[in-house]
Amino acid sequence: MARVKAHIKEIKRKLRKQLKSQYKQFKSYKRKEKKRILSSLLQQIIANYDITQPVTTNNYELCGVEQIPENIISLKQMEQLQKQFNAGLLPLKLRTNNNAIKDPELQFINQLCNWSFINKLLEPENYSHVHRQKYPVHLFKAELLKSLKYPELTYRKYCERELNNKERKENRAFVGLKASAKISHSQLSQFRSSLSYCSLINIMVYFIHLFLSEKKLSPNVFYAVDSTELAEKIQSYPLVKMKFHGQEIRIYQDLDADCGSRRRKRDKSPFVVGYRLHTLTVIEPTTQKAYPLLSILASANHHDSHFLQMLIDLGKAIGLELNIVVGDQAYGKDNESETIQRKHQVTILNHPKETKKLPKFVDQETYQVYMNDFCQIPMAYSGNDDKYGHEYHCSDDSGQCHFAAVCNRMRHIPVDNGVFGQLPYHFKETQQLCDMRKVAERPFNLLKHREGLEPLRTLSKETTRTVTVIANIATLLIEIAGYRHKRKVSKNEQTVLFAKAA
Repeated sequence: MARVKAHIKEIKRKLRKQLKSQYKQFKSYKRKEKKRILSSLLQQIIANYDITQPVTTNNYELCGVEQIPENIISLKQMEQLQKQFNAGLLPLKLRTNNNAIKDPELQFINQLCNWSFINKLLEPENYSHVHRQKYPVHLFKAELLKSLKYPELTYRKYCERELNNKERKENRAFVGLKASAKISHSQLSQFRSSLSYCSLINIMVYFIHLFLSEKKLSPNVFYAVDSTELAEKIQSYPLVKMKFHGQEIRIYQDLDADCGSRRRKRDKSPFVVGYRLHTLTVIEPTTQKAYPLLSILASANHHDSHFLQMLIDLGKAIGLELNIVVGDQAYGKDNESETIQRKHQVTILNHPKETKKLPKFVDQETYQVYMNDFCQIPMAYSGNDDKYGHEYHCSDDSGQCHFAAVCNRMRHIPVDNGVFGQLPYHFKETQQLCDMRKVAERPFNLLKHREGLEPLRTLSKETTRTVTVIANIATLLIEIAGYRHKRKVSKNEQTVLFAKAA
């Protein structure tokens, strides 16, 4: 079945490629015409497809994810570029009426960011500032304002009520609009789809650099990977459905979206049509808080295990000091952890997979290692050997062991995806890190419900990718500002408050 699924992904990839090259106006066609074109192309691809040949397409293309661009800016380079830009002769001056902004959070964010430098990162090649009322940064700030304050509104209502309404002086001042300037929902849509993958990464790097310099995390941080589903507001029944070697190929209204499974929830279907957001978060162990840094968007039908290597490659490319990355049981395919360790010197941790059997002479509950069936003294861990795996030595120094004369007092256990991962699970520290991974799930609730990613209000991979990046940026800015943090109330204060209420 897994082999057939890989071929189905390859067929869908070929279908999307042909559609984008032969039918550039496909989105404007009527539903019946779309179904006819999709059915015809799908039949042609399946008729000429040879399932006996292995799928040679790389993982990025199969999952619909762009390769990491070569010209992305790292965190160190970002700091140097900002210094060079600030020392320039003629930087772009953006007019902002700070007195009109009364919201302390918006005021803080507006003064914190270097919007002229952000505009430079957003500008396409050969861009000219002459005779323009709106710059890319104005559209970016409009998207950011929506994610910060109006996530529940549709783009049409948001533009009419909050941006183009002259009574909304605070919103217009934050965005930087002149008296006669307006922003339509179609302009925002064109802006979202026009941003390249490289531009989005560079913008995200700027705000990650800003977050790390302002938040001052402790040196003991570690990282986690997790994912969440993002449902689209489209018809759940596919446009075209076709059988292929016992499996069904489904094509939906959004060509890049697909049907995947979600966690069991009381009021929702176990299946979702849309995307999955795979995110690398940094966890502060002292406060047990998680902050989302980088995300990769892919259709919902892809398994989480495909994206661990991609997230770590991207994190290393921008210069994050990744040390330990924790994931759930879905991450860490066979030998993938060792490959990542050799390539990036990053340790991958996750809960032991239940399907992996314990080696011989290992306790089922404590996971302590023994030499043989007759040994009663647990062995001591002495390190990891690249060739043989985990090395254990006899911990009996009294010399009273009856088998000391015939025992070599040393044992090797290969590294696996179970209890004996890169760090053995019998260490309390390893168990604590794996348990703390659950903290990484909280940012998804904020992204979906506070920043408005559920439900999605966009209908393509490019626009959805931009929206998820801006929602991620909004989360980091809210954490830096700190105006939404709830003050902890002690038990004595609670007693006083309850007494007053009574």
